[in-house]
Amino acid sequence: MRVAVERVLEELSKALLKAPKPSVFFRALAAMDHLKEYFPEVAACVGVPQNPVYHPEGDVFEHTMRVVDCAAGLRDRARWPLGFMLSALTHDLGKVVATTVQPDGKINSYGHEVQGLPLCERQLRRLTGQTKLIEYAKNMMWLHMRPNMLARCRSKKKKTRQLFDLSLCPEDLILLSRADASGKDGEAYDEANEAFLFQRLEDYRQVMTRPMVTGADLIAAGLKPGPDFSQYLARARQLHFSGMDREHALKQVLAEARGAGKERRGDFRAPEGGDREQE
Repeated sequence: MRVAVERVLEELSKALLKAPKPSVFFRALAAMDHLKEYFPEVAACVGVPQNPVYHPEGDVFEHTMRVVDCAAGLRDRARWPLGFMLSALTHDLGKVVATTVQPDGKINSYGHEVQGLPLCERQLRRLTGQTKLIEYAKNMMWLHMRPNMLARCRSKKKKTRQLFDLSLCPEDLILLSRADASGKDGEAYDEANEAFLFQRLEDYRQVMTRPMVTGADLIAAGLKPGPDFSQYLARARQLHFSGMDREHALKQVLAEARGAGKERRGDFRAPEGGDREQE
C-alpha cells in the first residue's frame, strides 16, 4: 500500500511540475473513471455548479483544471513549486460542501475557503505524510480569495499587512490568486493587481523590520503571562500594522488590558520602579 501511494505521488508530481497542462493528467483519469479512485475530493468537484456571472467556464472541476494549467505557467516563480501546484488543485474543494442554489437560481459558496480545509487535508493525506506540505496547502486554501479582493479595491496597507502576516508563503499566495483569477472565462488578468500585491508585500517586509512589542516588553511593563497574554500580543501586532510605533503600541495595549479589568489580582502587577505607562 505504501509503494502504491508513493507511486501515485510520483506520477502526480510529474504532471504538476513538468506538464505544460497538468489538466490533461486529471482529465485522462476522469475519462477512465479512475479520478475518484485516487483523487476522490477532486472528483467530487465534477458537476458542482458555480455562479455563471463569475464563472462562465462551468463547474468547479472545470475551473480547477483551468487554474491548475494557469498555475503551471507560474510554478517556476513559486517558492515551493509542488506545494503551490497542489494548492491550485485543492483550493476550491470547499465548494463541494458549501455550494447552495437559491430558489431564484442564484448560486453561491459562502465560506468554502474554510469548509474545504478538512477536505484538503483528507485528499493530501492519501498522497503524502508531509505535514508541512499539507499545512502549506491548507493555509493557501484559507487565504486564496483575499489577495484579489484587496487588490481590486486597492485596500489600505493595514489590511495587506495583516493578510501577509497570516500567510505561510505570501509570494506563492499572490501567484495562486493570479492563477485563480485567470482560471475563468472573461476578462484577462489585470497585471496591475499583481504589481500592487508585490508592492504591498515589500511594504509588509519593511514594516516587519521595525521594532515591535514583544512578550518580554509586556512582562517588563507589568503584564503577567496568562490565558489572555496571546491576545495582548496579537493586539500589539495589529497596532504595529496600523503604523503605530512600539512605544505607543505598548501603552495602548496596557491601557486596553486595564480597561478590560485585567488589573484584577493575579492578572496585572506593577513592575518594580513604577508603572512604565506613566513614565
